[in-house]
Amino acid sequence: MGGVMVPSDKRGSMVDANPFTDDSDALLIVPPFARLSAPALGVHILQTCAGAAGFQVKVLYANLMVGALIGPQTYTDICQTPATVVLGERLFAASAYDLPPLGRQPERMFDYATHFGLLPAEVRSRLTPLFEQVQPYAPPPLPILLQLEAQLQAWVETVAAQVVARNCRIVGCTTMFEQTAASIALLRRVKALSPQTVTIIGGSNCEGEVAQAIAKLSPAVDYVFSGESEITFVNFLRQVKANQRPAERVIYGQPCHHLDALPRPDFSEFFEQCAQYLPALAAKPQRLTLLYETSRGCWWGQKHHCTFCGLNGHGMTFRAKSPDIVLSELKELAAKYPARQIRMSDNIMPFSYFKTLLPRLQTELPNLELFYEQKANLSLAQVLALKQAGIAEIQPGIEALSTSLLKRMDKGVTARQNIALLRYARAANLRLVWNLLWGFPGDQRQEYEETLALLPLLRHLQPPSGFFHLLIDRFSPYFDRPADYGIRQLEPFGGYAQSLPDEVEPGQIAYHFVADYDCESHRQPELMLAIQRELDLWQTTWEATIKLSPSLTMRTPPLLRVTHETDGGYLLHDTRGLPDTTQETWLSHRQAAVALVARPFESSAEIEWALHRKVGVVRDGWYIPLATAGPELLREFESDVGQSGSTGEAIRIELPNSMPFRLLLVN
Repeated sequence: MGGVMVPSDKRGSMVDANPFTDDSDALLIVPPFARLSAPALGVHILQTCAGAAGFQVKVLYANLMVGALIGPQTYTDICQTPATVVLGERLFAASAYDLPPLGRQPERMFDYATHFGLLPAEVRSRLTPLFEQVQPYAPPPLPILLQLEAQLQAWVETVAAQVVARNCRIVGCTTMFEQTAASIALLRRVKALSPQTVTIIGGSNCEGEVAQAIAKLSPAVDYVFSGESEITFVNFLRQVKANQRPAERVIYGQPCHHLDALPRPDFSEFFEQCAQYLPALAAKPQRLTLLYETSRGCWWGQKHHCTFCGLNGHGMTFRAKSPDIVLSELKELAAKYPARQIRMSDNIMPFSYFKTLLPRLQTELPNLELFYEQKANLSLAQVLALKQAGIAEIQPGIEALSTSLLKRMDKGVTARQNIALLRYARAANLRLVWNLLWGFPGDQRQEYEETLALLPLLRHLQPPSGFFHLLIDRFSPYFDRPADYGIRQLEPFGGYAQSLPDEVEPGQIAYHFVADYDCESHRQPELMLAIQRELDLWQTTWEATIKLSPSLTMRTPPLLRVTHETDGGYLLHDTRGLPDTTQETWLSHRQAAVALVARPFESSAEIEWALHRKVGVVRDGWYIPLATAGPELLREFESDVGQSGSTGEAIRIELPNSMPFRLLLVN
């Protein structure tokens, strides 16, 4: 955890004034450790669906209450703990399942030996020192965690009593990632205080076959909702009202095929409760984010399921809202709530939106800041279209800078396309969220050596967030068909076994798994460390700033940029600080073209110059340029050469005069 975790004694802020005075048909609880800065989209969709059917459903943000109790920074530190620890589950394991505080063997929860605990001893002894060396982690002191756990046990008692005082017939919790133990703890105590209350749980942690295991966690949970529940939840409300409760504990959802028919979510309760529990956060709307969905499923995954991705569960079929509905609902959200950032929950943006939605966003909603997940093979025109539409940040799933590694993932992109996207994003000032991954079944040393050689040359492009080992997730091809990839002995993270009751098999609940398989990266700790060190240096160069005023600083990341000078010549600016490079070089038109445009590799004087000056590289039979330029100049050169180095569909857009290259300003 980034800072010192110090529990906060703020019980008064959550128990003084009791806001629980209604007798709604149902209360849906958002438990910790959901993020503090955004509402939970799923529960509000269910809420509005129920409202359209004549039912009153309220939402309680228990996560905000915990944020007030222990302090927002400590809460965020817990959220950012490595997934291997499942700390969010451990903190509520005693309240949920009568386990010891922090679960079993809490003194070993941060040990990689615990993480690999269910694998054979030979595999454990091989992987544990590797991870300790490549991915070290400094855990918080155990006494502080025990103090936090004691606070949370008392909190469960208090909040459950307040929930029961609301006199709701139905009380439910939503669970995603590390929210299951908190949900069970709350529902268990509610049931003890009010046996007649109908208790339910749902969310992505209840997807597919996991739902049956969730039902085994506690008899205090009456029903488990699995899958998309807009239809089944409303039907359930009708059944309970008519005293005709379902016979089966697990209620399987029905996919929503027409997303346009879903009502717009109402996030009012999030903003009201944020102002109540975390007024300092509520007072800074620039730190708050709205969630919105324009599609479900994954159009790429329907064709080629990325080998490690388990995000879609059983809902891979792609469905999208119409642009008219999206624009209408975004306008309503923007008018009603103070947050200007809207994060799309889509697994991938509908490709048709490049033509149908983005041009209208630019003109009809110019003041929003949007986030989307994307496939990485974007053209320059598409990157500019995203930026001009108000999409300030994308997560393109880059994952690797080696084409053969990308093929192992079935990503459907090449290293050339990933590098092109990094260049286009820098040119357009479009933020990227991306990672580099390692530890793939069957990977080869050469794939990482290629990556290491490339990294210093890319210092002028936005660095990745980190270098992370592959996670094998439930519902992924690695999980569903392990033998196809040479995966042996698939086991859940060891932390699950330490934080679940004995009667439940951890493998039936877990989302993250470890396994034994052949891969060269597991035998190359020095190479993995070298990549990590290079990434650390890359990130450091991007964090460098100069002070413009007492309140304003400017980032000064390195440059590798071509400019068109007033005398008609071209100037290459190179501040990467690499050997055999100079900070400024005058270029001929042909040299500028080589610096900016990809092409099948054929040796020439200009290509050899570019390779020597580290302005380009050769991969997979292609010459790949590394330099950036202003969008206008890039488009001009790509048009001259006749291709963009991307498989994305070209889109004609007009570049406004206000699209110059900009350094990044940071308040």
